[in-house]
Amino acid sequence: MQTPVAHALTDGLSVEIVALLRVLLINDGASPHTGGMNRMVVDTSAGLVRAGHAVAIAYHDDRSVTVNCPVFRVPEALPMAGRREALDAALAEFRPDVIYNHSTKILPLLPDLAERFPLATFFHDQSIFCSGGDRCLRGWTPCQRPHGWACLWHHYVGGCGGRNPLNNWRLWREMSLRMAPWHLPRSRVQVASRFMQQGLRENGFPEARLDVVPLFAEPAAAVTGLATERGLLLVPSRLVRSKGVDVAVKALAGLSDVSCRLVIAGDGPEKATLSGLAAKLGLANRVEFTGEIRPADLANWYSRAAVVLFPVLRPEPFGLVGVEALACGKPIVAFAGGAVDEWLWPGETGLRVAAHTPAAFAACIRELLLAPDRAEAMGRAAKARYPFFHPSAFIERLVAAFERTIRWHRETTSR
Repeated sequence: MQTPVAHALTDGLSVEIVALLRVLLINDGASPHTGGMNRMVVDTSAGLVRAGHAVAIAYHDDRSVTVNCPVFRVPEALPMAGRREALDAALAEFRPDVIYNHSTKILPLLPDLAERFPLATFFHDQSIFCSGGDRCLRGWTPCQRPHGWACLWHHYVGGCGGRNPLNNWRLWREMSLRMAPWHLPRSRVQVASRFMQQGLRENGFPEARLDVVPLFAEPAAAVTGLATERGLLLVPSRLVRSKGVDVAVKALAGLSDVSCRLVIAGDGPEKATLSGLAAKLGLANRVEFTGEIRPADLANWYSRAAVVLFPVLRPEPFGLVGVEALACGKPIVAFAGGAVDEWLWPGETGLRVAAHTPAAFAACIRELLLAPDRAEAMGRAAKARYPFFHPSAFIERLVAAFERTIRWHRETTSR
């Protein structure tokens, strides 16, 4: 590790900021695909490189690599012993100061890594402490119960798991592996929101080892400058049930008297179902599915959108779409819950929908479409709120968290 050269105030604490770090990120992929978190990891690597740090990515999938840094393949198809060997080779070659883990594919290897290197594991969502995945009962009602034996009963009766008790039991048992970082006192954990911090607190995670590092979005001016298209509604989303894209389609059906169309930017297993729903509701000519989309193309859609929609049904652990809307100066309509309150200022940068229904969602969309001056003012307010979520602000917070991780590892080693 390089010698510290400066200090900064982060979250009220004076922390050392090092001139240069060697950071190894571990992630499913080394290209921005299948959702916001892969894109976030790729953009994080680029931001660290811009700030002068040495970065490499160890990744699992077989997709093409699109990052401008060294990469090391740790194929998921390998048995765990093979993954260990591939990862050890990467560590020996790159010699990181800190490991930044985003992968659940190497959980059995974490105890050894935590002993040998400063290790920070990023928890993307609530599946790290909920065997049902989204910590919701049937109907997307939030659950605050800590993981335990009672979850097996509620998975079946409350609908937060499935109807197959054997599958529920398998998922429940897997939690002991997913919660491995609980038992690695020399490592630290990162989350992106106070909402996730609360979930960890409710499950008994030691907060002394936890860092809250809110995420970021790239500045819109760096990628596009297209004019806003009046009436264009944008849902940037992976097409899975929890994202609530069907709610946006049904809401559009309730806006037959308003000139508008819906662009759904993303792909996923629900695409055929959603396309069928649009056809059934007579909306085929008002709904466009882009399929999987490159970041530059998504940025163009953000630029053209009049309103960005975030109809996510589960309590969202962060919601990159929210800060991307801020970066692009676009008003957003979103359901309340999860971390939404950490990037949405209701009535200032967008509208928060209390009732999880298509009718309530449509009413808020209508409110903005019929008052374009108000929507534009919200867009300007969104842009003014964006600097906190700028990449440079994120990298400063992240590097400060890395320094705490390095210092924590050093201090726990000497005890």
